[in-house]
Amino acid sequence: MEEAVTQLTSTQSPNLLDDNRCLHEQLVDGVQVEYEQNAEQVGRFVNPIDFDNPENNDWLITTQFTVQIGDKPRRRPDMVVFINGLPISVLEFKNPTDPKATLENAYDQVNNRYWNDIPKLLRYNEVVGLMSMNEALVGGLKAGWEWYRPWRYIEEEGDDPDYSEEEVLLRGVFGKERLLDLIENFVVFSDKDGQLAKILAGYHQFYGVREAVESAKETMGSELGRAGVYWHTQGSGKSLSMVYFVRKIRRSEDFGNPTFVIVTDRNDLDEQIVHTFSDAGYNVDWADSIEDLRDQLDRKAGGLVFTTIQKFQTKDDERDYPVVNEREDIIVMADEAHRSQTEQLGLNLRQALPNASFLGFTATPIHEGDKATRTTFGNHVSEYTIDRSEQDGSTVPIYYESRFAKLQLNKEAISESVRELLDSGSEDLEDELVEKWTNLRRIIENADDRLERLSEDIVEHYNDREIEGKAMVVAISRKAAVKYQRYIEEQPESPEVEVVISEPEEYIDDPPPEGELKRRFKDPDDPLKIVVVCDKWTTGFDCPPLHTLYIDRPMKNHNLLQTIGRVNRVYKDKPGGLVVDYIGIAEDLRKALDKYTADIQDTAMVDIETAVEVMEQKHHQVSQYLSNVDYEGWQELSEVDLTRLIHRAESEVIETEEKQEKFMQAVAELRRAFALVTPHEAANKIRSDLLFFESVRDSLRSLEAENSRQDQDMDSAMKKLIAEGVTADDVISVAGFDKWKSEEPIVSDEFLSDVDRVEEPELQAKMLESLLKNEISTRKQQNLAKYESFEEELEDTLNEYNNQFLTTDEVIEELRNYADELQQEDRRKERLGLTEEELAFYDAISSNTDSEIPEDKLSEIAEELCEMLKENVNIDWTNRKAMRSKLKIRVKGLLRKNGFSHDDYDPLIDPIVHQAEALYGDVTGEAGS
Repeated sequence: MEEAVTQLTSTQSPNLLDDNRCLHEQLVDGVQVEYEQNAEQVGRFVNPIDFDNPENNDWLITTQFTVQIGDKPRRRPDMVVFINGLPISVLEFKNPTDPKATLENAYDQVNNRYWNDIPKLLRYNEVVGLMSMNEALVGGLKAGWEWYRPWRYIEEEGDDPDYSEEEVLLRGVFGKERLLDLIENFVVFSDKDGQLAKILAGYHQFYGVREAVESAKETMGSELGRAGVYWHTQGSGKSLSMVYFVRKIRRSEDFGNPTFVIVTDRNDLDEQIVHTFSDAGYNVDWADSIEDLRDQLDRKAGGLVFTTIQKFQTKDDERDYPVVNEREDIIVMADEAHRSQTEQLGLNLRQALPNASFLGFTATPIHEGDKATRTTFGNHVSEYTIDRSEQDGSTVPIYYESRFAKLQLNKEAISESVRELLDSGSEDLEDELVEKWTNLRRIIENADDRLERLSEDIVEHYNDREIEGKAMVVAISRKAAVKYQRYIEEQPESPEVEVVISEPEEYIDDPPPEGELKRRFKDPDDPLKIVVVCDKWTTGFDCPPLHTLYIDRPMKNHNLLQTIGRVNRVYKDKPGGLVVDYIGIAEDLRKALDKYTADIQDTAMVDIETAVEVMEQKHHQVSQYLSNVDYEGWQELSEVDLTRLIHRAESEVIETEEKQEKFMQAVAELRRAFALVTPHEAANKIRSDLLFFESVRDSLRSLEAENSRQDQDMDSAMKKLIAEGVTADDVISVAGFDKWKSEEPIVSDEFLSDVDRVEEPELQAKMLESLLKNEISTRKQQNLAKYESFEEELEDTLNEYNNQFLTTDEVIEELRNYADELQQEDRRKERLGLTEEELAFYDAISSNTDSEIPEDKLSEIAEELCEMLKENVNIDWTNRKAMRSKLKIRVKGLLRKNGFSHDDYDPLIDPIVHQAEALYGDVTGEAGS
């Protein structure tokens, strides 16, 4: 047991996330130890957590748990959940009465400040919760902000229980059985492209996989073997759900050691799922031929076999496909199940594995007429719809913009051919309507003037989008794709573009490897911005920075949903994906999705004009905050007049903290709506207004303390807004307080003169408030006695102002008096000849005694105290109670030596020790609570 504890408390890796992975494996799989028994070395696993019996574990929840490591700042997480003494979860709760206390602040607190300052607490972390009054998110340690999601469901409560989001998350995640299941089976460390990431399942994956596992258990050994259909819309983590499914079954005693056969119908999809499993640390068997597949399936137990359905072909001398394995503990996981599992190759698969269970996975819904898929796999075991995914933030919404009519480039022959294809009842237009498809393909391939004009429009449209990221062009054929690449490259200011097609050497000399193009395109910082494809990468390809899809290829139903889903991945603050239609699909979307119900047709893609309406509504909302400010033509103003205008606008916004925060949020929402709509002409009409709004917002931000701006500094997918060559930074440099960002605010004549130049009294008060709060917060760390009382006085004054007991002029006068006092403090330190630390002890005594002590004597005592305490700076602060007792004895002795009686020194001991702890208590302690 001692060896197990030693391993658990020893650092496994200098990289915290690597260390966290090692500890996760020990928590879940057990700690391997060796010991001597009967003169022999014996090995066994010690389990730190009993996952099968939740009540066998020791559960503890603490609030305001204080942790400090070395000379780093002391941190106090709001809540820590312990299992058997191990801190497996940290929860941060933001003050609902503070409009500046956001979930983004809470995220930064855990993943940056705690990560840097108290990493030992996070070594064991499995779940991070972020809470506010109206929002609650859960995620994995160091996962990107966009991967923190709500928890919407409690198993025993059903959908939409009558609780706040916070309570749903607390009940849903932290029920003992669910939390242990989440830790054991729904945490994946993915080592992709050398970047380690910790992935925590979303609630839809957690409950969906649990249902699928129960269905598989009931199905195993049954005659039909139908385990069901798992439909989770594309982009919501279906491939990871397959990983969680395999993990949970492997750890269950109900299944023994089953063999999993993962079947797809496309090589690129097969490759993508193989990499998902291998990145998550699984050993995989990848069948590379018809014969190899049969060898892989002919096994007695275990294994993860990956194959395409095409490898279930019969050989030349075979009439029927042979039986390969009759075991009942084989689970077939068919991805995109409805595409090929119901035809001959699917029948061959069932002939090969007659007693297996079959679970169908799909990212697109099974349409009403598809009875064959239900007959093959059974009913849905889990559904996660498009609208629910968007609501949860698992995916972003998809909008479409039709441009072919605007460009007037579709000749009648093209329009007529597209209409015939879409009117047909066929799903696969290319293979089933060969003659019509071929005619259309030839027309488009040979219409070079059209391809050239569309290429010009693509480059112009892409460059004018206000989102950083990538774009994909979907061409009707390989030949058309190659032409597109050439014409795009010929455009002025064209970004780098490549073509990705099958057998590219038929059209391109020395084409770059597809793997290299895939790596480059997925890298948001790589200059490769546009790819032209024909069929490749339109399914099973994840590229979160991809935000725009240009379609010049007729598609219907499943194929259309698969393709447009490439742009619905979450990436930073990407507001949505955009599909630009050059072929006429969007002209009659219901016809293009005629096999699906109306709700699928309505949610698959939304007309960009709807987004324009939302943007205009948000523009009106922001403009209402400045209804008393005439900002029209602001860019033509002189520097002096622009400064006055910005200050006037700020004064309108800062009437209350709540109004200011709502304005900030409204501007952010308008910015996202604007970025989504661009380069629509409606966006260009409000560009100048938006830049003015952002300038006002950013100017106000520059007055905030650094820690309150943390969430504003988070990485964004939006480009910097420019209007007529001007940015918000340019405006701030003229009319704002940009130097307050780069310099620590100090009470000086220079800063006070900045205040004097502001003509708006409310803004003067705001500037003085911000300046004084920052200054006092900094000084209080050095001198508790003086600045704690100073801080209380300031808060009382501001409360009187906010409650309208003081006028603006009166509060400005009061704040100026405080500023004068701070400057006098600087002069007092110089007059007494004391350091900051010595002055702190001087004030700790003078503020807590009624005795008349001469200044020179008091200065001498302060110097002695400081010297004595500095000598003890390396003492261990781990046990703070014992440490305070030791310091009190030493302080008493020093004061007695200086002639203080018991009645004189008794009221001074605690203030002096508290000041010592504030100055030196964070220096060498390992942890305190």
